Amino acid sequence: MRKPPKRSDIPPRQSDNAKRRLAPEVSSDTIAELLGSVSYQGSPKHKRNPSIFYLEPFRGDRGDATLCDEHANFQIADMARIPALIRRGLRAGLIGSNLWTVGDDGWIFEGRVTNAGQSEYHGYPVRPTEAIAEPVYRRFKAWADREGNDMDKQAANNCAALYRLR
Repeated sequence: MRKPPKRSDIPPRQSDNAKRRLAPEVSSDTIAELLGSVSYQGSPKHKRNPSIFYLEPFRGDRGDATLCDEHANFQIADMARIPALIRRGLRAGLIGSNLWTVGDDGWIFEGRVTNAGQSEYHGYPVRPTEAIAEPVYRRFKAWADREGNDMDKQAANNCAALYRLR
């Protein structure tokens, strides 16, 4: 049996937001609408080195924010994958109070609205200790087993190992 990958040292969340929930059911119309409208706009708050991502420096208090580059090792070269990650999460029905997706390496990323009028979202890694991780994984795994390709199934396996879920 393979040893799970080492988790990054992510500071604990100050409080877990109990309002973060997956929608009980997501219609194909909702998925289609979001597939046609959702876009990504990076946030310097969730980057240790925002300038590498062509973002302005972050000048506020990050609080307990997770960092894409530091905690999930998401780098500038990975930016090209963002549209595919968004599509994966939407097709898997990872929709609710926010949007979620699962990276090929198993990291769960949460998308939160930045500009509702433009349907722009920014994203950040979900901690392995956060309550939302398990329901996102379970829905993603069920979708990957039912409709996903080999890469989606591997992403689900990587997610289970990273988040220590069964």
